[in-house]
Amino acid sequence: MNVNPKKAIILLAIGALIVISIVLFDAPNGLVTREEAIEVSRNSGLVREGLAISRSFGVEINYYNSSRLERLREWHFNEIFENVPRDAFWEEKVPESHSAWEVIWWFHYQKKPGGYNVIVIVDAEMAKIIHETKGIALG
Repeated sequence: MNVNPKKAIILLAIGALIVISIVLFDAPNGLVTREEAIEVSRNSGLVREGLAISRSFGVEINYYNSSRLERLREWHFNEIFENVPRDAFWEEKVPESHSAWEVIWWFHYQKKPGGYNVIVIVDAEMAKIIHETKGIALG
């Protein structure tokens, strides 16, 4: 089989461009994916504790891009209602210009009715937990 070297180089370059395009579309802007955020949140001490004592669990996940977080910061900063407490989370926990995943784990106790949830905030740029808290009890 006789292969023209110019054609081989062109085909190799096209193949490389296709592979690079697929990689770039798969992970836009280098942000943590939904599945990666869940795995990062699984390393939370509160989540590990919940997994150890629960008979079942569920996961709910929300994404907050940097512009949405900035609007939340501005809204909380400009809050004029005296009876609404300021939410320090949006102002202090998430670094400016970063996006975040809110991963909510719902745990159901093994030996008694009810359960609780754990909320883990994962920095979408740095793939690390920036906040975790035990939430509401389920009756």
